[in-house]
Amino acid sequence: MPPTTIPTDGQKAEQPHVQAAGQHHPHHHPHRLFKVYVTGFGPFEKIPTNASSHVASHLPSVLDEKYISHAPAAVKAANLQVSIIPHFEPVPVSYDKVTKLIPTLYQDLPGVDLFVHIGVAPFEHYQIETRARRRPYGPPDDNPDGRRDVDGRWPDGHSAEGAAGGKVPDEVTEIVSSLDVKGICDVLAKVKQEHDEKGADESWYPPQASDDAGLYLCEFILYNSMAEAVYDATYESEYPESQPVSDPTSTPPSTSRAVFIHIPSKIEEEWLERSLETVKRIIGAIAVQRASRWID
Repeated sequence: MPPTTIPTDGQKAEQPHVQAAGQHHPHHHPHRLFKVYVTGFGPFEKIPTNASSHVASHLPSVLDEKYISHAPAAVKAANLQVSIIPHFEPVPVSYDKVTKLIPTLYQDLPGVDLFVHIGVAPFEHYQIETRARRRPYGPPDDNPDGRRDVDGRWPDGHSAEGAAGGKVPDEVTEIVSSLDVKGICDVLAKVKQEHDEKGADESWYPPQASDDAGLYLCEFILYNSMAEAVYDATYESEYPESQPVSDPTSTPPSTSRAVFIHIPSKIEEEWLERSLETVKRIIGAIAVQRASRWID
């Protein structure tokens, strides 16, 4: 079961001192809390140590202000705070286990604003995925035995038919992100350029937008998460947004509540640090974009 300790706005994890009614700490400023839940994958194929689970488990519980410093003035005035909780273990690279896991996350954590799923790929850049396809999750034509999961299986029908409890209409073949992913990438590229011009020692890479998550477990978990957000999840948002967080009527259906980040599979210390820093930058940029819709 996932942890259910993400606080709502105004709550504190610890209350060592309770003030009398009507008293306020002179330095307390109300803030708007953006709640994030993060998963990473376990080992598979030739990846005995999965960098995605390392990154997920090493994220801070509260994102430092520098990661949202590019926010517009209205968001800064709202004192945005980004709270992060990682999944308690690496997610098995298993179609069946992913299908069963995702609904429990959304059911147990209705107040989470963003579910971030992280996975690895054999390249040296970072990608934010913009869509997830329903099928085919099966063997390539030229390799009938390729890309089975760690249980040695493919999903039934080589498809994500079980997503959202089977509530996705038959005609829906893909679900897309309603985040402005290109805008996020552009913002982070500008931030990185400014850091480089100032000679800042910042070891991270701006991400790229991608519309091909690979039709393996990375895309499968994203499809299941997006489908749950669009068709079967309760979302107890504290702040109304200027556009729907999830929209089953758009073509294709869309959501900004689930996202997938591809990171390099490299596990050398410098690469793990770079991946961790890059993911923090991406989460911060998404939080700023979503929070901007609270303000509009």
